[in-house]
Amino acid sequence: MAPTALHSSLLRPPILHILRAAGFHATKPEVLDTLVDLATRYLSMLASKAAAHAQENHNDLIPDITDVRMALEDVGAFQPQISAMEERITGKEDMRGVGAFIKWMKGKENREIRRIAGLVDTEGLLPGLDAPMEKEDFLTCMGRVFLASQLSADSDGRSSQEETQQDG
Repeated sequence: MAPTALHSSLLRPPILHILRAAGFHATKPEVLDTLVDLATRYLSMLASKAAAHAQENHNDLIPDITDVRMALEDVGAFQPQISAMEERITGKEDMRGVGAFIKWMKGKENREIRRIAGLVDTEGLLPGLDAPMEKEDFLTCMGRVFLASQLSADSDGRSSQEETQQDG
């Protein structure tokens, strides 16, 4: 398997999780492939920018947090509020873009993504309800579907998959 094919196949599950957390429960394969391609290109660009900053800043290809922050600024994820010249004049580094990013990541719009990733507890309450919310994550749901398909058998005791293989 070529490295790009391997990277694409490894990115498919996280992209599916993000889509599910955003409320999409189905997608066409072409749409998924496009999103995976965009994520691959973005992450490759981010990694190369971080490595370039690491090389420039401390003559090493292993980036530190400053190199990653600078790479995120380069690709447009962080937008500084003041210019580099203003930073030099005031003597303070503008971290408002980083603060806004952290606030966005910890905000309620990303709560479902964090829940699916296992970064928050699922014992919160839904607004206006007294009962704890019962949400099933993607892997649990897929495991239930897989088990149900394995347990469904016809009167002969053969699953429909086995019949298809024998009939074909």
